[in-house]
Amino acid sequence: MNEVRDVFVLLSEDDRFRQTVKARLKAQDRELFHVGTLAEAMAEVRRAEPSLILLDMKISEVPALRAIGALRERAPRTPLVAVAENSSVKLAIEALRHGAVDFVSLDEPPSRWNEAVSRALQEATSSARVEQAREQVKDRYGFTHMLTQSPRMLDVFDQIRSVAQTDATVLILGETGTGKELITRAIHERSRRKDKPFIAVNCGAFTESLLESELFGHERGSFTGAVGRREGLFEMADGGTLFLDELGETSLNVQVNLLRVLEEMAFRRVGGRDQVRIDVRILAATNVHLGEAVSEGKFRSDLYYRLNVFPIRLPPLRERREDIPLLMRHFIDEIAEEYHLEPPVVSMDAMNTILEYHWPGNVRQLRAMCERWVIIRSGQRLEREHLPSDMTGIRTVEPSSGFYVEEGRPLVDSVERAIQQVERAYFARVLRRFGGQIEKTAEHAGISRRTLYTKMKSYGLDAEEFRGS
Repeated sequence: MNEVRDVFVLLSEDDRFRQTVKARLKAQDRELFHVGTLAEAMAEVRRAEPSLILLDMKISEVPALRAIGALRERAPRTPLVAVAENSSVKLAIEALRHGAVDFVSLDEPPSRWNEAVSRALQEATSSARVEQAREQVKDRYGFTHMLTQSPRMLDVFDQIRSVAQTDATVLILGETGTGKELITRAIHERSRRKDKPFIAVNCGAFTESLLESELFGHERGSFTGAVGRREGLFEMADGGTLFLDELGETSLNVQVNLLRVLEEMAFRRVGGRDQVRIDVRILAATNVHLGEAVSEGKFRSDLYYRLNVFPIRLPPLRERREDIPLLMRHFIDEIAEEYHLEPPVVSMDAMNTILEYHWPGNVRQLRAMCERWVIIRSGQRLEREHLPSDMTGIRTVEPSSGFYVEEGRPLVDSVERAIQQVERAYFARVLRRFGGQIEKTAEHAGISRRTLYTKMKSYGLDAEEFRGS
């Protein structure tokens, strides 16, 4: 006898409807419980802890949309699929807005039912993994700002745990957007220096002279504009941790001075004579292959060997694809809550495309895309057609918006313009939803009335256009 793995609860008052749904869900590893009232459904959900809830949209006891809300409140981690006699776009949208993860009708083919059930169960698994990963990270590692289920990243966490309690210099290697600063903060938080300063500096953001002044400070009159003594970041980080990001972008002269500080834990301010002694732990990161840079004469070999005491390599997102659904769910929920929007429902087709994408910007790019999807598909299904063309490889032309994309190469006037177009569409949608009411629109968007007025003026939006719409 096969073990029952999935328990489904169907709320429906119609016996014929129940039998039809049961036939559609026929499988040896599923058990279906029929209930006829919302109270029975609530009790069954608590008793059986089902894998999936199915709701007949024509129940008469209470409005179906209210029943969806009640069941989602009782069992927030259990996915709910709305079921109707016939297809209805309007009804489907309303069901999704109220918390259903999918909508199917009896006139749809079995393949569509299989997709709906599989996607719903996948949604539940993803939610459970988010919570499991959060607890895992919190309990085992204490890194509440990082989530993973990837063996390679778990190995990185073990390395952090091993090196954090020492004062060893750590060199973090990885592509842009892989989370190098998060790793350095995790090391600092688990170190004996956790109550002391953590200071980060992007070495690639300064010219050579400015970077030296930023790191080492300067004396009065050491250069034009130096009207007084200024402490550098090494002094400010005394007793704590200094994170040197994009170290591969520094000049050879700066590298000489950095090597001296690492070896002596002392330096002179720019224009100064006195030695300043410090106690600082150095963490460094780069997306440059330092071994090749040494061979090319762009990076000092002695500094490289001094930094490379404990290297940690972060895998790019394409090498930890099992984390993509986990991170997406976390980012979408976090952003939707921040913007006071309903999170979109990601279709299986869209998710497969997202998993196949190479993600050159890594986790940072994934979070930015999740923010975009929350804005443009709030409370709706995110389908493959809504993904950027560099993910799908589809050529699209949108004359009204000024976009032209071909073979994955976006040709947009500017990234800023693209962001403005998305933001304008969002504010127009919220204004329409609240009939042009400024107070409610601003509250929903999580901004002040003044900020909303400024946005409306810049985007040419008039509240009167949305009155009564």
